[in-house]
Amino acid sequence: MSTNTESTADAQPEDDIDNLEIEADPEGTVEEDATDATTNEEVDGEANIDSEPAADLTDEQDTSEESIAEASDEADAEDETEEESVLTGPPERFQAAILGGELKNFISTLRVIVDEAKLTVGSDGITSRAVDPANVAMYDLELSAAAFESYESSDGLLGVNLERFESVLKLAKKDDLVQISFDTSTYKLLIVIDGVEFTMACIDPDSIRQEPEIPEMELPISLTVEGSQISRAVKAADMVSDHIGFRCVEADKTLFIEAEGDTDDVSLRLTADEYESLDAADGRALFSLDYIKNISKKLPKTDDVTLTFGDQFPMLVDYEIADGECSVAAMVAPRIET
Repeated sequence: MSTNTESTADAQPEDDIDNLEIEADPEGTVEEDATDATTNEEVDGEANIDSEPAADLTDEQDTSEESIAEASDEADAEDETEEESVLTGPPERFQAAILGGELKNFISTLRVIVDEAKLTVGSDGITSRAVDPANVAMYDLELSAAAFESYESSDGLLGVNLERFESVLKLAKKDDLVQISFDTSTYKLLIVIDGVEFTMACIDPDSIRQEPEIPEMELPISLTVEGSQISRAVKAADMVSDHIGFRCVEADKTLFIEAEGDTDDVSLRLTADEYESLDAADGRALFSLDYIKNISKKLPKTDDVTLTFGDQFPMLVDYEIADGECSVAAMVAPRIET
């Protein structure tokens, strides 16, 4: 049995950075290694996949960031009358088969911000929503039953260790069939990959952080562009700064992705020739590069990605995977510009 240890989440685009403008101070230099540049002394333990965000990160967030946490509290108050209908127990039956590549992508996307997650299963498929410990980034995924080779499930809720799940899936190649079923007597998932059987204990969903509601916002700027364009801008920004800005100029129908460092600046200018569509309005929002970088690693390179944001508002990142059978929505809160 061959073992596939490749991780699409680590892939970095190799595109030429033709449209990027880098301004360097005569005495400054740009680090050749974009990855190492993120560890400059100005980053005081900001959030990444492997560590918790620094405490001061949330203090610097725009008030709109608070809406991620506040939305959950408001939703709880509004939905008290519906609590009885909320799923709290495991499914009476769950059995499915899916290609390894599709399941890996689903699990590793959630893994960008959390190590544990609740999976809501039902006849229509699997959904999951999670927010990182600092209330800065959130994912909302819906994996349709049509994405599976076979699928049968009653309504229920499962808590899973994403880190463990991701490790098991490393044995599956992209086109390997992964069979999953839930044993109601042991409260474990049975995962079968090319004849190898794994049993993985589920987690009590009540022990996993309550997922928030997505706040309702009217965001005036919406850009649809190929995912590789965003990835190359993030790669360039990583060379000079630990923050990244998105700025739209309505009159020119142009969007800029920018980063400013101590000595060097970088800017990617996107015009009508580079993007699929743009609902333009004047506005700018600044974000922690660590969050945007981690999210960008999961973007499809050749498919469209939609960015929606406003002046000092959170940004929504929407795209599809699994041949359009899985919708992904990420939200990132901005940082205050001082």
